Amino acid sequence: MSAPRSVASGVGAAVMNKAKQFFNQKFILTIIPSIKIQASKYNEVEGELLLNWIKKVTGESIAINGTRENFVKQLKDGTLLCKFANKIVPNSITKAQAKPNSTFQYMSNLELFLTFISSQGVPREEQFRAVDLVESRDLYSVCMTLNSLGRILERQGKTHPEQVKSSEILNLGTGDQVRLRV
Repeated sequence: MSAPRSVASGVGAAVMNKAKQFFNQKFILTIIPSIKIQASKYNEVEGELLLNWIKKVTGESIAINGTRENFVKQLKDGTLLCKFANKIVPNSITKAQAKPNSTFQYMSNLELFLTFISSQGVPREEQFRAVDLVESRDLYSVCMTLNSLGRILERQGKTHPEQVKSSEILNLGTGDQVRLRV
């Protein structure tokens, strides 16, 4: 299972507070690994294309609009992703919770999906963590994982998602560098 993320305490909290004080003093150009920056990397057009791909493969009747809320709603509990995996490789996930009702069961389903994509060849560094989806932390990583799976399936001659056109990438900065006034 994925390791839980911890909240900064002790020396870590002191460093974070010092950094916040520094950032409040002036504009800077820096790389900050923060949830807000990761959240801004999520692209609704890409989310919609991925949900549409999942809908086509599974045959499920799901809303495919790419808003953050809908993307999380459709994928959060892991059942749709497990059905998706089973359509790609029949009976690849047999222990999935059909109607999960707790965060633990959501995480369990997502871990089964992550095990499946590992078996398909998606590199570990391109995989999201279950907590990223359950807590809506890093949807960009979820998209990256699904696109990576799509590339692998495309090489095998199987179904793959449509790609976002460069003209549709509106909300992405230059890498992780963002001009901030915190």
